[in-house]
Amino acid sequence: MYRVVTTYRNGSPRPVVERGPWHVAQKTAEGWAETLRGLGYVAYVEAQNGMIDAGGGELAGGADSDLMAALASMA
Repeated sequence: MYRVVTTYRNGSPRPVVERGPWHVAQKTAEGWAETLRGLGYVAYVEAQNGMIDAGGGELAGGADSDLMAALASMA
């Protein structure tokens, strides 16, 4: 399961974070994220086990991916 997470500013000191509905296919969630990015939102795809797309189309991997997965599971 995958969902799109968007962030934007509405004039308050803290950014607004919205989590979209869950999608079965990763491709569907990525399509929505691309559409939202085209409209000016900061958007990334999140899987049930943590963030998978950092917003630039690159998959989150490497040294920090274990930390990101651990932090996502704590939320």
